[in-house]
Amino acid sequence: MSAVIVGSPGSGKKVLRRNEFSTQRNGLEFINEIYTIRTADRPTLQPAFDTLHKNYSESATKYARMAVENVGFKEMDGDLTEMTVSYVGLTSASGLPRALVSIIPQMDKGIYGPPCVISVEYISDKSVAALSRRLPGGGGSSFSAFKPKVPIPTEINGTALPRNPRDVFSTGNNPTQVSAFFGPSAYTVNNYFGLVMESLQVQERGIFSVVVEQYAEAEEIIFVG
Repeated sequence: MSAVIVGSPGSGKKVLRRNEFSTQRNGLEFINEIYTIRTADRPTLQPAFDTLHKNYSESATKYARMAVENVGFKEMDGDLTEMTVSYVGLTSASGLPRALVSIIPQMDKGIYGPPCVISVEYISDKSVAALSRRLPGGGGSSFSAFKPKVPIPTEINGTALPRNPRDVFSTGNNPTQVSAFFGPSAYTVNNYFGLVMESLQVQERGIFSVVVEQYAEAEEIIFVG
């Protein structure tokens, strides 16, 4: 006598058993869908990474901005397999979560403001390639003058960001005191840039990117002579 499992899938079919939902602090959402499938159908039913929820799920509610990130299998009795499909993204139809802003003390930072860096974490619908263009230029050179600077934006995803401790300025050409090192024609230029980007991290998650940017005060003093 053979056992009959109620609700077992037919050939090439998958039966949705339950959904599990979770959300990270940065607003990124996750769905785990647990299916029962025939073990023999595993190769054909396994979804490709980045497959959209709306194109694969058996759930009554479909999401256009959730994509497959991971697939797991657990074999059971009766030539059946439990398949867990994990999606990542946003369940909303439009919009992005607000950015998270953190102030991290760092004693070697600060010029006119407190010794700290500003960390901003947010979800973006731009690609990693597009976001990488925000990186400060001139990396690898020890001479910082004339390197492009990326100023802190006013807001990201509707979250207002900290402002510069004082206005950006450039002192122009200031004569220096004549010495053995500097002749009568020597001068200095003091440029204060305010809060500028120091680092950028981007991680692709489904059709979105998780971005972490860090900002700190910057200035440069150039001696010409």
